[in-house]
Amino acid sequence: MLNIYTMKKKLRLLMAALLMAVFGVVNASEATWYGYALYTSNGASWQNHFISFNTQDPNTVQEASASLPTIWAATYLDGYVWFVTQTRSLCKAPLDEETQTIGAYETVVPQLEQYNLYIDMAYNPVDGMMYYLCQDSQYNCYLKRSSITAPSQVEVVGMFSVKIWTLAINAQGQAYGVAYEGGNLHEINLTDASTTVVGPTGKEVWYTQSMAFDLETGELFWAQFATVSDHGFYQVNTETGAATLIGEIGTGTQLAGLFMVSETTPPEPEIIDEIHVEGFSAPVWGEHPDFDLEVALDAHYSIDAVDWFWTNGVSNGALAEEDIFNDENKAYFMVLTLSPEEGYCFTDETTVIYNGDASPFAQGSVIAFGKFMALTTNYYVTDPTIGVAEQTAGSVALWPNPATNVLYLEVAKDETVSIFDLTGRLVKQQRYEGKIDVSDLVPGVYAVKAEGVTVKFVKE
Repeated sequence: MLNIYTMKKKLRLLMAALLMAVFGVVNASEATWYGYALYTSNGASWQNHFISFNTQDPNTVQEASASLPTIWAATYLDGYVWFVTQTRSLCKAPLDEETQTIGAYETVVPQLEQYNLYIDMAYNPVDGMMYYLCQDSQYNCYLKRSSITAPSQVEVVGMFSVKIWTLAINAQGQAYGVAYEGGNLHEINLTDASTTVVGPTGKEVWYTQSMAFDLETGELFWAQFATVSDHGFYQVNTETGAATLIGEIGTGTQLAGLFMVSETTPPEPEIIDEIHVEGFSAPVWGEHPDFDLEVALDAHYSIDAVDWFWTNGVSNGALAEEDIFNDENKAYFMVLTLSPEEGYCFTDETTVIYNGDASPFAQGSVIAFGKFMALTTNYYVTDPTIGVAEQTAGSVALWPNPATNVLYLEVAKDETVSIFDLTGRLVKQQRYEGKIDVSDLVPGVYAVKAEGVTVKFVKE
């Protein structure tokens, strides 16, 4: 014959199933949850251990760690379970997701402070801070925080106006907790510890509680414990505060430090096939270049650096600005260091198109240190005016230089453009219509005359 406790348990599970069938548990995935079993009503073997269980069947649990010191708060971050013991030691232990086991722990901070108990904690991915819910001997509750890089430097954000006994923070940095008196769900302001009532959970709040967000669905879950006959795993509506029972965690388990590990596989990065760079004016007769480079809108990459070198491009180190193009006997190289946006990547087949022409980057390109470094071909500063009959002071920007097929000039449309070889012979003349085809010219140095100004370029 079933005893009264078993009958009540089966009745609660049946009621939970009916509620889930009628109202639905929104977006509940089959996520694996973890928490520290502070107490079990039947003295089960997993007491004082971390345990794991599934959203759809929280009653079936398995031990996930060896016996540990008494823990009141825990959360997960970057492969480690972070937790605070009853004696206020901050510790961390590695979590093996494949085996769902937690390894040996190490003490990060021997004692965070002398007086307050740490009863819940959560990491905020928005500001990179660890937040703690603390309680003093008068049951006043405080919100505190510290950075992961300096965890011993705990600062007080503020004291709650109500007794908050849980803390959960979602991916957007929104924080929630349940109040001890009344069992209402509150939204928590992480800048001053002020709270806004969302609504009643419909449950009593006693003893240890713990809340956490499902990182895959964004839904809020609560390991609630009031008495031996009033406890369970709930999904909480962040719009109304209502708590819907999913099931009992093990057999009467009082759970601290509820957390989950996202099992979402990040999408493959999108490959950037072409990089378009605009706006660099090639040097003319030793003048310094214009470094105002631009990228197209929504190009999904950024220009991190523009460096100049001579000889072999890299080994001699980047040149200081005053040393760029100061020697007409050297060949100079420009190196663009580019980075893809998050979710995008370069490959060794990515083409760099500079001012509409890919040829300046034909010499080579390399991927190094997670960044794309595009090396141009040589820029020379040798005076090309020998044999050119006319030269007027001033400058007209032209690019690319050297050019292979197409030459662009910064001149008005329909301006007459004349090209001379080094003997002063006119080899091409036309009205400017946005570009000039130079593919038919013999490789060498040429002079371009436009708007009364003569400038040089190299045809490859």
